[in-house]
Amino acid sequence: MNGGELELSRAIRAQADALAGELQVLAKAPGPAALQQARTGCALLAHHLARREAAQGFAALAGWLKLTYGAARLSETQAACDTTLAARWHDRLSPGLSEAARATLVQGLAHLTETLARPPGHALRVLFIGDCLIWDIATQLQIAAAAEGLAITPHLCAQRDAAELRRALDKAGPVDLVFYAPFGFGFAQSYARALAPSAVLRPMARDLPGLRTALDEVEVTLCHLLARTDAPIYLHEVSGARQASGWRGAMADRFGAQRRARVAAWLNERLDALAQRAARPVLRIPEATEAHRLGPAAGRVLFEAGDLHPTALAASLASGPYLRACRAAHLLARRKLVVSDLDNTLWAGEIGEGPITHHHDRQALLLRLKARGVLLAVASKNDPANVNWRGAALRASDFVAREIDWAPKAGNIAKIAARLNLAPESFVFLDDRADERALAEAGCPGLLALDPNALETWQLLDDWADQRAAFAGSDRTTLYQARAARQAYVATPSEEPGAAYLQLGLRVAIRIAKRRDLPRVGELIARTNQFNTTQVPISAKELSDPSRRVLIAEARDRFGSMGIVSALVIADGAEAGEITQFVLSCRAFGYGIETALLQTALAAQSGRPLRGRINESPLNAPCRDVYAANGFTLRDGIWTAQEPRPDLIPDWLTLDIAPGLRAPPAQASA
Repeated sequence: MNGGELELSRAIRAQADALAGELQVLAKAPGPAALQQARTGCALLAHHLARREAAQGFAALAGWLKLTYGAARLSETQAACDTTLAARWHDRLSPGLSEAARATLVQGLAHLTETLARPPGHALRVLFIGDCLIWDIATQLQIAAAAEGLAITPHLCAQRDAAELRRALDKAGPVDLVFYAPFGFGFAQSYARALAPSAVLRPMARDLPGLRTALDEVEVTLCHLLARTDAPIYLHEVSGARQASGWRGAMADRFGAQRRARVAAWLNERLDALAQRAARPVLRIPEATEAHRLGPAAGRVLFEAGDLHPTALAASLASGPYLRACRAAHLLARRKLVVSDLDNTLWAGEIGEGPITHHHDRQALLLRLKARGVLLAVASKNDPANVNWRGAALRASDFVAREIDWAPKAGNIAKIAARLNLAPESFVFLDDRADERALAEAGCPGLLALDPNALETWQLLDDWADQRAAFAGSDRTTLYQARAARQAYVATPSEEPGAAYLQLGLRVAIRIAKRRDLPRVGELIARTNQFNTTQVPISAKELSDPSRRVLIAEARDRFGSMGIVSALVIADGAEAGEITQFVLSCRAFGYGIETALLQTALAAQSGRPLRGRINESPLNAPCRDVYAANGFTLRDGIWTAQEPRPDLIPDWLTLDIAPGLRAPPAQASA
């Protein structure tokens, strides 16, 4: 911005009622509540301007308006310019402003208009558990996220009784992220008592039994969360900060600081141990670190702006680790592959022109992603004879595909996508040149192109790696390398159709999923886009529900194991079984495995009907004919079959049908 922030802040405060009234009218939101929301937005902007944070202020106003009004009617869409928010505010505020303040207003309104007009993407479903600390964080987070075009659908649980809290969690439905602050400013009563000013002179030992009981309840709730959702779970550290204001609050903070630090340290040591015992990795929100950085001001109310009165700690966490976590989940949760340039990306310099210096930190992060199931590929304009990996952390074998030539990168990325049977929408592309990134995004719609020389890129990828911690050890590179060898083998010309498939020795084991299989089944359902019949998420708790049967198919051939490549979830009904989820990994397309699994499911129905739906999405065209091709009939949008058709199962598949499932009549269990 160009200065004049303080002058503009005073002008906004002086005309707050008029500005708020115009906001309310343009938003077509009548009533006193809507007017108060408009006043809050004006106060929020004035606050940031007073702190000389003009860009942040207009972004925060845009986020607040999107959060409260939806903002569609406030964007620059009207034919008559004088009916827009920017035009009205400019006409009202600019008279009497200095040139610098007027320039700040014009630039800020342009940014506001652009942000309001940006359509929201897919809404991120976020579960918040805690007291007023996390409620403040949730509001500030939604404002910051909306300003970036990221919509958040919050579900807040603040029940202090542990049993009631767990019942509320069961009603929350599927979520993408979980944030849990088990102590906050006073979420646990024993913690609030231990930090009260009256407790300063009391021996800490007297508070330990209550704190231990609270920790036991936290562990039970955390286990409950881990069982009901596969979403990343963030657990707060304890900072010891208290919500306080005024001189009395400042004195109480100073008087009890040492005790609060001891209580926080004692709890954090045990929360660390609790997280280590968890069934899968639990991520941490560095509340204690942030509170230490902020010092005595952490629990103080940062500002009062109508409906908003966040503490410094809440605002800092919302714009820091919370926003980063949401950004990574929104942009990367369904991505599967990172395709990278080489020169000035994985190393500094151009390898064909002279010495290079490896970026070992970048390469190490890509290796961490690879170890957590993310695939790596190369698209580089280079002479392949010049490329070598001497002195690098990465090796050629770490990549599932390498396109190194002088052809356009968009075309090479499309080649990689076709070879791996993955959609470019699941790719992240790293390239130091802005023109190459733009061409790749234009040529491969849905691809996410990032600048490797921007610190935010590696911060984003690091957060992604953290969120994939549950998949540590699930290196899928060898599976896709085996797939490439398999595809090359079956591409060999043959006079007899299917002869190459017979030579593959494809063997498919079909069985009811065991408890140890459910994390992989959940991952497969959550991350499969193309062959996913319903696109309906399912939690770990729902997968283990006795009213559901989960059938899985594991495949192997002469090139090795493919692992669990298909899953089919059946909900038992009074008259028929309903297929609620049916997915097939893209690396197993073309072999008829989905037919074998579906026909086995039909045989296991013992004559009872089996029903299924196809919920079409932009990506799931490969599965839309699966029911029609397997003898199902369509009526009122529901596909139904009653008798299996074993003749449809390809003869190149050898089936191992587990005890407890009926093999299709023409297929004997091996």
